[in-house]
Amino acid sequence: MTNDTTIVHESPIVHESPSLLRAWWMNKNLRYDVAMSSIIIIINIAAIVYMITHKIPLNKADPVLAILVISTALYVVTGIISCISWVMAIENVRLASEAYVFGRIGHTSGFVIFLDLLYSISPHLALHFGLPCLLWFVAAMIAPCCPYLWKGLCKRVQELRDWWKFVNRPQSSVVIV
Repeated sequence: MTNDTTIVHESPIVHESPSLLRAWWMNKNLRYDVAMSSIIIIINIAAIVYMITHKIPLNKADPVLAILVISTALYVVTGIISCISWVMAIENVRLASEAYVFGRIGHTSGFVIFLDLLYSISPHLALHFGLPCLLWFVAAMIAPCCPYLWKGLCKRVQELRDWWKFVNRPQSSVVIV
């Protein structure tokens, strides 16, 4: 019998995690912010180009112009703060929630700018486009800020889904031959 001794080499175990930049870019709120900002910029530019092309003057009614000026200022300021916060969130993840809030405020003011431009083009167009988009606004902008409202709604939707499954399940019947 031979007594072979094996030498065990201890090697360090390296746990790799994604880089800070990759983890930052994988943040769903950042992706949402980039997508929404792009969409809002595109639709506002399209509305402005349409107004210039068709020589439609800006509606200068007192409240409409004031809302447009305030919304534009708020959009620019919150957009800059959101961008700076997202860049700083690469190293400090806690700033991501701040950037998220400023992004939401910026998206809201950008959408108000779009509705003001639509109102200048046609009040009926603003009404027909604005009312359906109000549903989107409530769902996308306000609801995430009030999660306690969603918990009750989600429970009710789940109860409704369970009831629907119960109603639609095939009925079994016993046939005696």
